[in-house]
Amino acid sequence: MKTKGIIRSFKKNTRARQVLGLFSVNIIGLPIGIITSIVITRYLGAQEYGDYRFIQSIFNFAIIIFSFGFFQAGNRALVLNHDKQKAKEYYGAELIITGGIFILMSISLVLYALIDKNLQDKGLDKFLLFVIPFGWVFLLNRYFETLFQADNQIRKLGEVRLYPKIGFLLAALLIYFVLMNVQTNRLAVIYGLYLLTEIVVYIIILLRLNVSFKNFKQRFQEIWHYNKTFGFNVYLGSIFAVGFAQLTEILISYFGIDNSGVGFYSLAITFTLPLSFIPNTIATTHYKDFSTSIKVPRRLLLITIGLSVTSLIALWLLVPPFVTYLYGKEFESVILLNFVVSFGVIAHGFGNFFNRYLGANGQGKALRNSAIIVGGCTMILNLLLIPKWGESGAAYSKLASGFVYLILMLTFYLQFVNMNKRHKS
Repeated sequence: MKTKGIIRSFKKNTRARQVLGLFSVNIIGLPIGIITSIVITRYLGAQEYGDYRFIQSIFNFAIIIFSFGFFQAGNRALVLNHDKQKAKEYYGAELIITGGIFILMSISLVLYALIDKNLQDKGLDKFLLFVIPFGWVFLLNRYFETLFQADNQIRKLGEVRLYPKIGFLLAALLIYFVLMNVQTNRLAVIYGLYLLTEIVVYIIILLRLNVSFKNFKQRFQEIWHYNKTFGFNVYLGSIFAVGFAQLTEILISYFGIDNSGVGFYSLAITFTLPLSFIPNTIATTHYKDFSTSIKVPRRLLLITIGLSVTSLIALWLLVPPFVTYLYGKEFESVILLNFVVSFGVIAHGFGNFFNRYLGANGQGKALRNSAIIVGGCTMILNLLLIPKWGESGAAYSKLASGFVYLILMLTFYLQFVNMNKRHKS
C-alpha cells in the first residue's frame, strides 16, 4: 500500500516526473554518445577525430561570440510569460533573430577560414568553408536548449538532446561496417552524417513547435528590453566563462603538431558528462519554480550532492578498463586526463546548479561578474599551461576554474538569499 501511495504521489508530481524524464534522456544519451565516439574514433583514428572535434569547437565558440545575449533575453521573456500565444510569438521572433546571427557568424567564419594559418597548415581551411553554410544547425541547438527550459518544454528538450544522438549512432554504425575499407574522405563523411541527423530532427521539432511571426515588432522590442536588462549581461559573462572554455580545444590545436590532443581532451570531458547531468537536470526542471523560491530547497540540494558523489566514484572505477579495451592503446592518455577533469566538472556542475537559481531570479549582473572572473582565470591558466603541457595543461586548467566557478556562484547565491531574508524581515 505504501509503494502504491508513493507511485500515486509521483504521478501527481509534475516536476518529479520531469526530473526523471530529462535525467533518463541524459543517461540514455550518454552510452549512445560514448558508443558513437568508439565507432567514429575507430573509423577516423586519433588525428582525424581531433580534427572533427576542432571544427566543433570553432562553431561552439562562434555561437558564444555572435549570440549577443539574445538567446538569454528570449529565455527571460519566456520564463516570465504565462500566455501560450505570446510564447509562440517569442519563439518566432527569436527564430528571425537567429537567422540574423547566422548571417553575421557565417561571414566572419569565412574570413577566418581564408586567413588562419593553423587551419591551412592542418589542411582544414577548405573543410571549414564546406561546413559554414550549415552553421545554423549549431545555432538552432542553442535556440532549443535556452528557450525550452525557460518555457518548461521539458519533453521537447529531451527530444532535442536524444533523437539526433540516436540517428547519428545508427548512421555511424552503417558507415563503419559499409565503408571501413573504402578509400574516401572520412572526416567529410562523418561530419556530413552528423549534420544530416541534426537537421532532420530540428526541422521536425520546429514544425511541431508551431511558432508564430505575428506581432514581431512588439515581441522584438520586448526581447530587446530583456537583452539590455538581463541577456547582454549574461552574454558578456559567457564570453569570458563559456567562450574561454571553448577556446581550450582551439588552443590545444594551435600549440600541437596535429589535433590528436584535441580528441584526447574532448573524450576525457565526454566521460565526465554524467557529473554535470545531475545538477543541471535537477536545476533545469526546477528553473521556473526557482523564480518564486526564497532559496534552493535543502532536500533538493542534498539529493543532488548524493547522486553526484556516487556518480564520481563510479566514473573513476569504470573509465580505465573501458578506455583500455574499447578505444585501444592509442587513447590511453585519456584515463589520466579524465581523472583530473572530473574534479573540475563536478565543481562546475554544482556551480551551474546555483547559476540556474540566480538566472531564474534575474541576477544577470552576478552571473556576468562571476563569468568574467572564471573566464579570465581559465584563459590565463590555458595560456600558461597548454603551450608547455598541451592537453594535460588544459585538464589542470579545467580543474582549477571549476572550483573558482563553484565558489563564486555559491557566494552570489548566499548574498541573494540573505538579501531576500532582510527584505522579508
